[in-house]
Amino acid sequence: MLAKRYRLTKRGSFAYVYRSARTQYCSNIGLTFVPGKGGVRIGFSVPNKVGKAVVRNKLKRRMRAAAQALLPNVRSGAQMVFCAKKGAELMEYAEVYAAMDKLLRQVTHEKA
Repeated sequence: MLAKRYRLTKRGSFAYVYRSARTQYCSNIGLTFVPGKGGVRIGFSVPNKVGKAVVRNKLKRRMRAAAQALLPNVRSGAQMVFCAKKGAELMEYAEVYAAMDKLLRQVTHEKA
């Protein structure tokens, strides 16, 4: 599980990221990213279009697990929100991990 200090939990935090960030998309997952000076904070958004509650929660669990595995790769402070699009519910964990890794590399300009 992603530790609480790494999570975006408040509505205002999500609003700030959406208002002042840039967005990148890869397959069925998007990343909205705001560079910052503090630590890394990550939020997850899975809209109703993706499926019913069981499907959305399963996808969020996969995204959280992938984010926890990718957290050491993020070197600078940032606030980010991973957003799933319709069709993401069909992705396996490995596909979710690969998409999130690709997005983080694009946004932080790290070499592969």
